[in-house]
Amino acid sequence: MINPDVDKILRLQVKLILAAVVLSLVLGGGRLDVAVSALLGGLSALIPAWVYSRIAYAKRHVAPSVLMRNHFRGEAVKFILTVALFGCVLVNYKNLSVAGLFGGYFAAVSGYWFGLLIKV
Repeated sequence: MINPDVDKILRLQVKLILAAVVLSLVLGGGRLDVAVSALLGGLSALIPAWVYSRIAYAKRHVAPSVLMRNHFRGEAVKFILTVALFGCVLVNYKNLSVAGLFGGYFAAVSGYWFGLLIKV
């Protein structure tokens, strides 16, 4: 079960990734490799965030120590998964645009901050 607030953040991240892909198409002169790089960067943030939410919020109404352990476990898995996804993209995608990759990643990660600043 995903916390409704976390679900809103994940949806916001999807919207920001799509905006980054469209922006990368415009700024990249219509080059698809830049847009694909932005999409892969965004997914490198979105997928670990989704996995984190599944681990951290797997159980509700538990002791605080169990809740903290779940959050720490979720954060560790999120970090490892992020590094693994970046590694897979860097190794396997030959037409990589570094600006597109990090632009998509930062767009998705900015969803956390926008979630704090606005009522999603």
